Amino acid sequence: MESDISRPRTVFPGQPHGFGTNLRSLGIVIAFALLSFIVLGVMNPFRTPFKIALVLVAPLFLIFVLPGAMRALLVGARSIATHFTWYQGLWLLVLVSGLVFRIRQFQDINEEAVDGWAFFRIGVAGLVGLILIGRLLSKRTHWLRWLFRGSIGIMAVYAALCLVSTTWSVRPAWTFYKSMEYLLDLSVLCTVLATVKSSEEFERFMNFAWTLLGLMLVTTWVGAIIDPADALEAGRRFGPLGVRLNGVVPALSANTVGEFSAVLAILALCRLMYDPERRFDRAWYAFLFLFSIGTLIFSQTRAAIAALFLAVILLLILTRRVLLGAAIAIGSAFGVFFLLVFTKFGSLVWDFVLRGEQAGEVEGLSGRIGFWQYAFQKFQERPWTGFGGFAGGRFVVLPALGHYEIPDVHSSLVESLVDVGIWGPLLIIIALISMWWFMRKASNSPLLNLGEQRLAIESLAILAIISVRCVVSGNITSHPAFAFLTLLCCAEFMRRRLKYGAPPWA
Repeated sequence: MESDISRPRTVFPGQPHGFGTNLRSLGIVIAFALLSFIVLGVMNPFRTPFKIALVLVAPLFLIFVLPGAMRALLVGARSIATHFTWYQGLWLLVLVSGLVFRIRQFQDINEEAVDGWAFFRIGVAGLVGLILIGRLLSKRTHWLRWLFRGSIGIMAVYAALCLVSTTWSVRPAWTFYKSMEYLLDLSVLCTVLATVKSSEEFERFMNFAWTLLGLMLVTTWVGAIIDPADALEAGRRFGPLGVRLNGVVPALSANTVGEFSAVLAILALCRLMYDPERRFDRAWYAFLFLFSIGTLIFSQTRAAIAALFLAVILLLILTRRVLLGAAIAIGSAFGVFFLLVFTKFGSLVWDFVLRGEQAGEVEGLSGRIGFWQYAFQKFQERPWTGFGGFAGGRFVVLPALGHYEIPDVHSSLVESLVDVGIWGPLLIIIALISMWWFMRKASNSPLLNLGEQRLAIESLAILAIISVRCVVSGNITSHPAFAFLTLLCCAEFMRRRLKYGAPPWA
């Protein structure tokens, strides 16, 4: 979230600075450290490593991070309200049309294809479609001409292929609606790109999209407070934490919570590490980073944690901090070695990684390998056509394996393979490669200003998370694939910026 309160301060003659200021800051830190140990003594009967860490960190966080973060939050919220646009409202409606307020199993869909909440989602999507058609017919927004161009065009071809597969789908009505729904999402992106008039306006759209992801994470913690029995899943022992965070209203799987957390964590870290224009409030992004990391830990999403680690390495490379990365890696290696050898930290980490599962279950990717093996067997029956867009995995693979409540086979690539044959994963891979290519080219192009280069760098870091996660989740083929589609829009923006110059584009 943008903030204008972090301008460099000017030090005037006579203003306290230097050694005196540092000494006072050191005194404050020592005072709060002593306060932490006093509180720690009071909590002695409940002492655990987790609580010790919280007690030591909490006073420093409350004094040095939280006040500045809240000020930045208010400024950012005011900025969003001031610059709110109609196409941001459309993007919000796209998110709302994908919210889940009840979990439907396979039998439920068979008995009642469209229930009340499904009517709500269809109605919201229909409203978005009417707005797009209205603006197109009135010649106020020429979005249709861009739908099959660039990176968005690749995914539009994928959606069109899914639409054509309605003719042979095992669930024609489902395939038709889901294909139109995905085309609608892509059309909204084209509308955004056909409307923005500057790079700054497009970045506000990106910030708005990430803000919506942040609000989704806030709902998970609100659910944990109101309904901890459902939000903090504890049906079995989930490692040392004992619980796993899910979204309740709206329903968000722990894997989705983990992915959103990793996305916001790398975004915050990028703006803390790389801010050439000195635009961002460090207190706010420090708060966002800590909030996202905490949420990621409680979601216990292993793939998202691994993807975040790779994204941090990529970020260090893109910002030319290779030596810093090497120093951190070496220091971390020594630290981990010490903890593993001389403490019980190693067993704690291993318990967290296992997440209450046996080693064999982890090796099988929590049952995903079984899904994928059966999906590949079904793919061999229809290698060129599949079983219908958005229908093969949902209605052919999962029911045969006895999984009626899971919406996909936990892989965008495998899902598309069984849906529309070999063409599905091929188009998705081409789209990802094009996104990597255009944003990497934009990250160091002399044609772009510092803000645009920074936007490309942070988008690349987020894309690393999405690329890793798409192997083990349906984060590209689901509706709405919110993070992926936001990055797809950014990649197309960078392509047009490099080819046509500054927006608006004729």
